[in-house]
Amino acid sequence: MNFGGNMNLKTAHQLMRQNKFSEAKSLLSELSKTYPNFSLYKQKLKECDEKLRPNQAENFSYSTTSYTPFKCKPITVDQDLSRFKNRPKNLPQNLKLPPLIGLGNNYSHLYELLDSEPEKSNAKASVVILTYNRSAPLERTLAGLTLQSYPKHLFEVIIADDGSHTDTLEIIRKFEDQLDIRYVWQTDKGFNAASSRNNGVSIARNDFIILLDVDMYPDPDLLRNYIKWWEIIDQVVLIGPRKYIDINDKTAKELMQLKAKPSTFKEIFTNNKVAGRTDGEKSVDWRLEIFANTHNLQTETRPYRVFASGNVAFSKQRFLDVGQFNERFNSWGYEDTELGFRFYNEGAYIIPEMTAWAYHQEPENGENEVDRSAGKQKSGEIFGDLCPHYRKLTSKTENFTTPTVSIYIPAYNAEATICDAVESALKQSFKDLEVCICDDGSTDSTLEVLERYYKNNPRVRYTSQKNGGIGAASNTAVSMCRGMFVGQLDSDDYLATDVVELCVKEFLNKPEIGLVYTSYENEYSDGTIKAGYNYPVFTREKMITACITHHFRMFRKLYWHRSEGFNERIKNAVDYDMYLKLAELCEVRHLNVVGYRRRLHGDNTSIVNFKEQMKNTSVVVSNSLKRLNLPYSSSLLEDDKSALSFEKSI
Repeated sequence: MNFGGNMNLKTAHQLMRQNKFSEAKSLLSELSKTYPNFSLYKQKLKECDEKLRPNQAENFSYSTTSYTPFKCKPITVDQDLSRFKNRPKNLPQNLKLPPLIGLGNNYSHLYELLDSEPEKSNAKASVVILTYNRSAPLERTLAGLTLQSYPKHLFEVIIADDGSHTDTLEIIRKFEDQLDIRYVWQTDKGFNAASSRNNGVSIARNDFIILLDVDMYPDPDLLRNYIKWWEIIDQVVLIGPRKYIDINDKTAKELMQLKAKPSTFKEIFTNNKVAGRTDGEKSVDWRLEIFANTHNLQTETRPYRVFASGNVAFSKQRFLDVGQFNERFNSWGYEDTELGFRFYNEGAYIIPEMTAWAYHQEPENGENEVDRSAGKQKSGEIFGDLCPHYRKLTSKTENFTTPTVSIYIPAYNAEATICDAVESALKQSFKDLEVCICDDGSTDSTLEVLERYYKNNPRVRYTSQKNGGIGAASNTAVSMCRGMFVGQLDSDDYLATDVVELCVKEFLNKPEIGLVYTSYENEYSDGTIKAGYNYPVFTREKMITACITHHFRMFRKLYWHRSEGFNERIKNAVDYDMYLKLAELCEVRHLNVVGYRRRLHGDNTSIVNFKEQMKNTSVVVSNSLKRLNLPYSSSLLEDDKSALSFEKSI
């Protein structure tokens, strides 16, 4: 590496930031003569020329790209990798990493957190019931809520009306002395269940939300069996099963007087195609078979596909955070499944609560009055655009609203290289992706470059914020990402053209894998390219002693949401800290290929702040050990070196 060239380039950067463009141009001209093939000097010279011209804003221009595209390069490794899997020598023998828990949708570790007597904690819920011109079923469902075993003063009922023309209020008034009940109505503009449910949840006074359809007669223990999850409702989405019964011959008054268990009512056969399954002479919930085959969704790769909003529970705050029901859906079908996808993609566990039964009120051999097949075809077009696993439902072929992959770029004073980074992402062999950029308060023209070249590009989104450091910029950029898989790209680096495709293949149908990474090579100031460090296998023990998760890195977004995100309080070792967090939550795969090229130019954070980088290495490792409840801490063996020692805490 030519440190002289790097230092001169750094000096030129400093001169330009001081608006001393003539001095900077002179220095850059000499560098261009010494290193004629290094395009960064030419770009900076061009910038100086633009700044020195009159009407510089009108003449603002950059060459879009200057990098050389390349494909992933296999790395030759030993046939026998066993020695790399050995426990690191500096790791104490008594330091045993706990097993991974909570992989994919495996929520078994959460059962110990349930509250068997939530009423003693005064846990409250809001029950939101969607209705449209269904007075008789609504009256029976409200009767069922008066019979709940959970105390009535601990829940409210909200009727969300999608524009009924019948007198729904007349039904509600019959129960105003028995239930804490409220009503929200919207103009009838056709099927708008999404917006109607959003209206209902918006006025809820409690965070614990239970959704019921108007014809879902609740089991007396439905609320109690849901609300036992109240302490961790922000981590989960609950799904209750259903049965099909005919109680059309019973009035609400009769149901309340009988106090009969709905489980004693006769189950029926219905022409309702949503049931989808039969068991002898009765219709059954089509999801029961999936529950049975996936250990109640714990091994299901797409658990959100069984999310049906007729009988579910979730956190209001999380519902708002993921964006509520998408109101693009204005015909029957998929609006609830799509919401379930976003819940899962943002880290929630989707759990069947098999004791929270609801009973679908339908006449025997009857049919639902909604034209479901026609509506579902229209909604499927939208759903395919919004959910990567269901592209087959849409006629769109590109620029999907929700891409499979998002590449995030935190950028600071990256005017000369940001286009290279963005273009290397856009020109991937895997096309179903977007690029999300956070400009972290740059003092150069980074934002102007983005606006000039990408303002109208539907695959590129960017924002700008006050300078807050790499952690804050990374959190903002990842929060913008809509994809299932998120790749990291620094603003002065670029990707191999096929690296995203290789990484995505590792994730598909393997929800326990949350992080895939490759290796990298370095591009120096004189144009020389050399291989970077590559540790050929991943082990959690090795990761505790050194950051072996090199660029290029791609993670499953749901695990990022289950972590604490990037640490905004430290300036260095931010990536190491983040990938330690992910390694505590999911399985990791390493690909022995070069899929990333780092430009080393002297201003790299890891070079400029090398001492602080090393110091924070021990800090983030100690934090990881603390999160794992291990009584150890780490420190540097020597200042300015990365080797760690470990001590048992007193």
